[in-house]
Amino acid sequence: MALISFASREYSERERLDAARDFYAAVANVELTVPRGHSPEIEARIRLLPGVSIASVECSPLVAQRELASLADGNDDISLLLNPAGQGGWTSSQPRLGEATCRAGEGCLGFNELPGRVAFHGTRSRFLSIGFSRSALSPLLNEDMRPAVNKVFRSEPLEHLANLALELTAGGAARQVQDSVVLAEQMTDLAALCLGAQPDAAHQARGRGLREARLRAIKADMFAHAGRGDLTLTAVAKRHGVSPGYLRALFRHERTTFTDYLLALRLQLAWRRLTDPRCAQRAVSEIAFSSGFNNLSWFYRAFKQHFGMTPTEARAEAGACAVGYRHEDEGVGVTM
Repeated sequence: MALISFASREYSERERLDAARDFYAAVANVELTVPRGHSPEIEARIRLLPGVSIASVECSPLVAQRELASLADGNDDISLLLNPAGQGGWTSSQPRLGEATCRAGEGCLGFNELPGRVAFHGTRSRFLSIGFSRSALSPLLNEDMRPAVNKVFRSEPLEHLANLALELTAGGAARQVQDSVVLAEQMTDLAALCLGAQPDAAHQARGRGLREARLRAIKADMFAHAGRGDLTLTAVAKRHGVSPGYLRALFRHERTTFTDYLLALRLQLAWRRLTDPRCAQRAVSEIAFSSGFNNLSWFYRAFKQHFGMTPTEARAEAGACAVGYRHEDEGVGVTM
């Protein structure tokens, strides 16, 4: 999963416009113009998956334009253009689609087979483009993909799609271990549900891409709140707008259960705290309770079964390792 990044701050003010123009021409066949006397401030990250391209951009006022001459590149991708957050906004315009002004939380469609422009306004605007290969997405959609009002309305699939796109362009090693083909498939499913999928495609997408997106969001929620002793399946299901039975089925498909997955999260949380020197003064019981366990006997049994040692032994082993490292450092010298 290639990640391409560009930051105008890495160039002198005099070089920024030319550098930005070169970057956009190379990766998107797009021309940039900025207000007279200004240099652009741009941060862009592009993640490439099989048949899917994601661009996350934050920029000062400028205009990005795809001219008629640019259409010779043969790119006919279908794109979801979203404004994920921020004070600024932007306006997209294309023939036959008209103009769509998108503020935070809004979005529209873009067709690379047509010329078009996006004008950014406000001190700092955010822009998220998720482009899909027409050959992969188009067969999943109803025939009319060009609505009279070019707006993409909020929905659960759109929220999951935007969150995944932002995660993949956040930098670092996001999801490097997950198959890029599987990720692209999930995102295409979610896009089809956002734009209006054919009945058969919608059924498949709900059972594949949407299911995976829901499970991903639920797991992230559980990770963030694992230390809460009152975290229950019913509460998590309600928070994510699904039934308890559906949530159980999600984990059953993963060959586990909600309870077992939550237990593993809590045990890992307790392990991290027990082996963290900054928590050395905290009692084992305090760490157990703050990691979501309500019963100390159950905590000790589960910990020993999972890690093959008691919590006290884990803490002692981590302390011995830390002392060993310090002694090694103290023994290093330089002979002249």
